[in-house]
Amino acid sequence: MGIIYLSLYHIVLYFFSQYLSVYSKLMDGSDCNKRKKSESDRISELPDEIIYTILSSLPLRQAAATGLLSHRWRHLWKHTPNLDFYDKHHILINRNSWRAEKCHRVKMVNSVLQSHQAPFIKHFTISIYASKSAHSTITKWLQFAQSRQVERLDLNFNSMTRSERRAVVLEDLVRETRPMKYLKALSLAAMKVSGQDISYFLKTSPLLRELNITESSFTSHLHVSGDLEILRLRECIFRKSVIEISAPHLYEVVYDDAKPGALRFKNAPRLAIASLGIGCLKFNFASTVSSHLQKLILSIPYSKSKILLREGLPFMPNLKELYVVISRVHVHHCLEPVKSIISACPHLQMFTFKFNMYYKDDERCPYKYEYRPIHGYGPSHDFRCPHQRLKMLKFRGSCATDIIELMTYVSVCFNAYQQINNCNTLPMSETKGQAHMVHMQQLMSLLTHQVEFEFR
Repeated sequence: MGIIYLSLYHIVLYFFSQYLSVYSKLMDGSDCNKRKKSESDRISELPDEIIYTILSSLPLRQAAATGLLSHRWRHLWKHTPNLDFYDKHHILINRNSWRAEKCHRVKMVNSVLQSHQAPFIKHFTISIYASKSAHSTITKWLQFAQSRQVERLDLNFNSMTRSERRAVVLEDLVRETRPMKYLKALSLAAMKVSGQDISYFLKTSPLLRELNITESSFTSHLHVSGDLEILRLRECIFRKSVIEISAPHLYEVVYDDAKPGALRFKNAPRLAIASLGIGCLKFNFASTVSSHLQKLILSIPYSKSKILLREGLPFMPNLKELYVVISRVHVHHCLEPVKSIISACPHLQMFTFKFNMYYKDDERCPYKYEYRPIHGYGPSHDFRCPHQRLKMLKFRGSCATDIIELMTYVSVCFNAYQQINNCNTLPMSETKGQAHMVHMQQLMSLLTHQVEFEFR
């Protein structure tokens, strides 16, 4: 089964090619009388479990198209445990004239759900445009998911663009939906959400362990409790709403709003991974979760970078990985003040400085951050000081002392080269820029497995 999961798509292609080969020979009339039925339809000999596994790994449209591969496959896609409705062209929709009864995407979803025959749904995703006027239709979709004992539910109606006036209201949907007792993960995007709505899911879905809310507007306070293990709140509008966390099993939290006091930890003894805005460190953080934290991803707008340097970090004795994500380019001497911050994490083993980026994708680690050129520092063919084209600096060591020593050494090398070669000249000549780049690469090769640079 491991081979199937590693190369499902290639298996489909292989059997499809076998089918075409057999079909072409049959059309040519070669060896027609000698060929057995099993040889002319090898795909149909696959066990249903393998076919369902293959189909569940494909996008819904492609899964339905596999009905052309074999007569036995014609209706098998209707039994796939995963349903993923995604419209990448939702941004082109005219929202003023949109009507659910006329939308072909809505009709397509309705048609598929009417045809679908699997008794259980593992993953149900709807990412198409729909406004609150489609309330009754969306409610039927959720009732379908509930009746199939859905385990993962992802809803994104892309209705928060420019205005909240057309946004789908979660409260209207919850009111007419029965509890989803088998739900393990819930993801909501571009909706109006209230704390009562989330509390409803937390209380009526005993297996719920993961909650993701993105680009949504909160209309009231949120109290997170129960057995939730993962909480991610990204790019949401909270206004005066407060998020209070009392979840003894919570392992990971992502919250990118920098407003002080908006995130309050009451009880989170197992929290090990946190991705937070700088403002969250100023309110009830040190006394509750800092002693257990193992990985911290800290997002700092350039305008608030002095807060970190002025106030430092709370003492975090078990922190192993620290990521500082700052919305600016690297400048000389930037490493010097950071060393005092690292001293608050005596057992730190990896420190990463990321420049000029913003959150967009779902991640447990910050390797999926996207980079946006600012201040004119963009493509690599623009020969500026390589420091200004750095997007990442990473240091590894056995403890904070090792990392501080590495940062000191690298900072001294950077500053010494800059003083000799006057790297502040803009734009830098191609020859000078390449020479500087070679110097930094040589420094990295000298400190293999300890220091790593990445450039835009």
